[in-house]
Amino acid sequence: MSPLLRRACCAVLLSAAGMAAAAPLAFVTNQGADSVSVIDLDDGSTRATITVGAEPAGVAVDRRLRRVFVTSVKSRELTVIDADRLSVETALVSGEGPLGIAADSAGGRVYVADWYGAAVRVHDARTLGFRGQYRTGTTPAGLALTPDGAHLLVCNRDQNNLSVINTADGLTISRIAVGTAPFGVTVSADGRQAYVANVQSGDVSLIDLEGLQVTSTIAVGTAPYALAHDPLRQRLFVTNQQDGTVSVIDLIELRELTRITVGDYPEGIAIRARARRVYVANGFSNSLSVIDADSLRVVATFATGDGSRAFGQFILE
Repeated sequence: MSPLLRRACCAVLLSAAGMAAAAPLAFVTNQGADSVSVIDLDDGSTRATITVGAEPAGVAVDRRLRRVFVTSVKSRELTVIDADRLSVETALVSGEGPLGIAADSAGGRVYVADWYGAAVRVHDARTLGFRGQYRTGTTPAGLALTPDGAHLLVCNRDQNNLSVINTADGLTISRIAVGTAPFGVTVSADGRQAYVANVQSGDVSLIDLEGLQVTSTIAVGTAPYALAHDPLRQRLFVTNQQDGTVSVIDLIELRELTRITVGDYPEGIAIRARARRVYVANGFSNSLSVIDADSLRVVATFATGDGSRAFGQFILE
């Protein structure tokens, strides 16, 4: 073998080894510990514990920039974590009470719901420069973007509705009445539907994003908080805070299939659909439950920090 070919083969092997070593990571905000636990989802080990602002809750990953954005309501901070170095890059004050957060990798923006300011603040994803803000209803909580980044959905908890905002100009094109105290929201992979968890009415609103109207309301457990959509199995997973369960909704039959017992006070939830895994952050048991998306059983439990919330998209792979 020639030296040139030998070097090329070595480079390929090293590259393949590096790709194999890049495990999917969960960035779990720990409200009671002012930290983020970085969990290796291949083996459940804690790769790092990163100190952030006071009482962190919201989290969003940017796969393109390899950054993780974290909101801390008490200290009013937006923190940026370098996902490769597993360390804080920078932090700044963002509004009166930053909570829900969404990252638009293609558009280069980060959206932050200001719980006390009745607005969504817009930051540049690279520089964190402030680009302006969109007015919302009172106590904006969960955020979700449509797949094309053209529309931002905002749960207005105390007004029992969902704002649909055009991200190009910041104008609200609709406010859709949902259940009582909407908190978490997610969008289907095809961008046609949105799903809202209504904490106080104990149900989930299914919304047609073309007609901008609720098409179904499905009862779940007590205090539903956040949701994850499984496009491969046409299911919706919903955390029920006060039940210690996750409701599984069949989106074809429009009914609750089952409830899965997880840890105590589950909040944040995320899915790796092709890996057949759903991950749930449990605030009172300081753990991450792993659910098999086919058998609908808990197959592992990973330790996290105190008061785990992970409200948002917290998995990077």
